[in-house]
Amino acid sequence: MSSFVVPIDELKKLTDPEYGEMNAITAACIYAIADPSVKALIPPPLELADPALLIIYVSDINHPTFAKSYIEGGIGVLTKLTDNAGATHTGLYYFNLQLCGSGSQNATFMGREQSGLPKKFADSISLKRVYDKVHFHIERNGVRLLDAQMIIGCYNNPYYSNGLEELDPQKGLLQEGGVLTHRYNIDDVNGLHNMQIYYYNSPTFYCHYEPAYAKVNLKSSEYDPWGEIKIAEILGGSWSINNNFIVDITKIYSYPDDKAWNVMQYLYTGRFDPLIGRRCGMTPFDCPAR
Repeated sequence: MSSFVVPIDELKKLTDPEYGEMNAITAACIYAIADPSVKALIPPPLELADPALLIIYVSDINHPTFAKSYIEGGIGVLTKLTDNAGATHTGLYYFNLQLCGSGSQNATFMGREQSGLPKKFADSISLKRVYDKVHFHIERNGVRLLDAQMIIGCYNNPYYSNGLEELDPQKGLLQEGGVLTHRYNIDDVNGLHNMQIYYYNSPTFYCHYEPAYAKVNLKSSEYDPWGEIKIAEILGGSWSINNNFIVDITKIYSYPDDKAWNVMQYLYTGRFDPLIGRRCGMTPFDCPAR
């Protein structure tokens, strides 16, 4: 039975991102090359990697360690950052992640407030496969932000490879990977401050993998500008079953506090809808009509 008082040792495990695992994931993923215009959507000093690989996915996450099962979709681009010591880090920069399902509340809180990932609640997310055909979509505020179809078999670009095509299902295959994410503090006294970039060393163990031919359509809702992200070329897609986990989390860059708002202008929309506004021009001293 739960309690309003949680033992400290248990609390630390429940809130430490390094304990986070996502197991038994069924995922549909699209690999593309981002249009150069995407460069204007990522906060300095991040730069587009070469190639600027764009990842679009929907995952059915059946056994996470920090929440009940949920479904998640996202869009991100491969970026690089040179830290103050001269080392270069390469990882995905996510523009936005959308979640729904019974575990989405915990997963959104842990991902956004705890880890700095740009997570929101979607109206609906769907991932369906019938024989060799796959369809997946994300809807929010009445708009289908993502609408994608795949046919299992081969990539759009016959020369594309990510090393997973020869996976042995009896052994599986571990693929290294990481995420560049922003974390910050905000309060009434200091405002927005302590803006930092962390590298999440987050490999994925693949149990099953199938290449696919992919088509995708991105649209924008009032608060979710997915259509702003342009694609230069679709390389292909995939259907997989995998487990994702965190090895370590490292702070790699700190912004001066006077630059925090400059960075937040890139981050806000992926995390929040507008929070403050007047009621049709009314003031706090006006009573609504009855």
